[in-house]
Amino acid sequence: MSDIQTVIRRDVLLAPYTTFRIGGPARFFAEPVSIDEFEDCIGWALDRGIQFFILGTGANILVSDAGYSGFVIHTGRLDRIEVEGTDLRAECGAQVDRLVDKSLEFSLTGLEFAAGLPGTLGGALFMNAKAFGGCFADVVYSVETLTARDNILKNRMLRKSELEFSYKRSVFQQRTCFIERAVLSLSHGSKERIRTLIEENRSARKKRGHYRYPNAGSIFKNDYGVGKPAGQLIDETGLKGTRIGDAEVYTKHGNFIINRGNATAWDVYSLIRLVRERVAERTGIVLETEIILTGDWKET
Repeated sequence: MSDIQTVIRRDVLLAPYTTFRIGGPARFFAEPVSIDEFEDCIGWALDRGIQFFILGTGANILVSDAGYSGFVIHTGRLDRIEVEGTDLRAECGAQVDRLVDKSLEFSLTGLEFAAGLPGTLGGALFMNAKAFGGCFADVVYSVETLTARDNILKNRMLRKSELEFSYKRSVFQQRTCFIERAVLSLSHGSKERIRTLIEENRSARKKRGHYRYPNAGSIFKNDYGVGKPAGQLIDETGLKGTRIGDAEVYTKHGNFIINRGNATAWDVYSLIRLVRERVAERTGIVLETEIILTGDWKET
């Protein structure tokens, strides 16, 4: 193990590392520059019994105002992408939109659905990110992982059949293995057709106002057994525009909560609870959160 102490920083504010622009400080923080260094960071935390969290672009999470008393490992510099035939091989911190651009460069089709998604490859696999009728379960071939059991680290290659993908779920949510690299299996296609689909999907996101204010994407999961998406249920309950502090149920998308400028994590969390209670009162449906609460919430 290298001297990982040299890359660990203390008391780093997490708000700039999240799409909500919300969150207190991490007690320990590191940005590994290689997979080996990433493994060393995890080993360092395990050796000391320190809780750790893997952070990509910070989409789909809400970090407590109190911060995180453990070790945050940020994957932003683990962003290498390679193309081999019709396969994309990339590190966990590669941004999804860069993967989409790379697929266009090589006339590879299959990733158009992901155009405009704000996360990293690791986060997209963790949540089996879905958009415009596609999801990452459709394109992943294999994932190189690091497993941690009884403080022993082992590398393991997982095939698609072992990833336990379902709606917004994957094996990685058990938090016993961590994504290092992945291979996405695509196919050759018309470059102009690929470009058109990418532009259409990015334009649709822009028109819906996805980028106008800091947010973490969809707050609640859709229950397809209900027959209506969560955003429609929230809209029909009359909650669009509802605010607590600077957190607001977005007027352009009922399943988004936006940060109007100075929202706290507690503002957002309180608004999540309010929305869930109101929808349950009106419809009897209890919405399940998609967003992940991260940090020291007991202290808030």
